[in-house]
Amino acid sequence: FYQLCVNNWQNHFGSAQVYLNFGVFHDGEGPEHAPENHHQKLNDTLATIEASSQVVLGRILHMWRYYTFARMRRGSDYYRLMSNYHYVNWWSAGTSVLIVVSGVLQLYFLKRLFNVKTTTETQKPRC
Repeated sequence: FYQLCVNNWQNHFGSAQVYLNFGVFHDGEGPEHAPENHHQKLNDTLATIEASSQVVLGRILHMWRYYTFARMRRGSDYYRLMSNYHYVNWWSAGTSVLIVVSGVLQLYFLKRLFNVKTTTETQKPRC
């Protein structure tokens, strides 16, 4: 009978506490009628518990590495997203200013093109 409780409820990028509760149950006769190889069975049980603990430790280590990698990846994605956000904002503002300036310049040159000076008799060209 093995029981493992891992609590990581709404705990983003924090630590998780792992509780291991091992229980050993013997079927059959009680301890007063234990056979001679009782110590061997106990050692086998302890060896099994130790092996299981090593497997759990290895899996926890792999899980920790996976979450550490995910945290780093999420952080790099966030900084890349913010960098792209600022890049797009500056280029958008720059192109908006360029569009407004080009509109003003077009209006200025069009008005200048149709600007007709009033002429008097003395200013008229003589052909």
